[in-house]
Amino acid sequence: MVRLTIDLIAKSRNHFKKKRGLSFPDYLKTLTHLHFFSRSIEDINNNITRIENLSNLQRLSKLYLGGNMIAVVEGLETLCELKELHLESQRLAPGEKLLLDPMTLLSLAESLCVLNINNNNIDDIRDLTVLKELQKFSAADNRLHNMEELEDVFSHWPQLLDMDLGGNPVCKKLKYRDRLITVCKSLEVLNGREIKELNRQFLINWKASKEAKKKKNNKHLIGGPLSSYPLTNDFNVGQGPHPGHVCSHANVQRWKPQQPLRAQK
Repeated sequence: MVRLTIDLIAKSRNHFKKKRGLSFPDYLKTLTHLHFFSRSIEDINNNITRIENLSNLQRLSKLYLGGNMIAVVEGLETLCELKELHLESQRLAPGEKLLLDPMTLLSLAESLCVLNINNNNIDDIRDLTVLKELQKFSAADNRLHNMEELEDVFSHWPQLLDMDLGGNPVCKKLKYRDRLITVCKSLEVLNGREIKELNRQFLINWKASKEAKKKKNNKHLIGGPLSSYPLTNDFNVGQGPHPGHVCSHANVQRWKPQQPLRAQK
């Protein structure tokens, strides 16, 4: 199994040379970016299955792990300044989907601004609700299908500006774009298409008018012919000689069945 280790980071000496006088552990605490592309490093071959040994990189702000074999995203609890996390296109076993550990998500709740989980067989993102600082969210080519769940999650992301859900079954739902625009009031781009402010205001006003009309209709249905009768203990419905009538004890004597006439002797 390929392991992401401190030794792997030590191979990139260019950063370290610029910070002479620092011990290697102290140097690790100053890192904000890691660049390993075009270095012919044999130890990285995108077969990472587990995220680990990153606890010393407390100032890391961007992490790119796309195209690996990670099934569970965990081990990021100490990265309190992480702003971008890219996990797209993990090479998972058939039937598997990318899972994100709740403790890891909670630790990133106050810092993470960009999350990319494209193409990972994901069908539920309710655990992501805690990421209240998200500004850019990419979850294209997954299996998201429940519109109501998505609306609930997105209503907790007041900073969201750019979102991509292209390639998900939910995109085939009737008026899905209109519904998301009214929920995500700060959203500027959805699936690569800019959202016009005039269009947003029209949809918000239309939704408010529709809800007001629905509320009025419900109120009208609650009131009815029987609502004008004060049904108290003084009234009985469905008793007496005329079932279904409203009878007052004050005005109607108790009804008794008539006795059969007896023949006189």
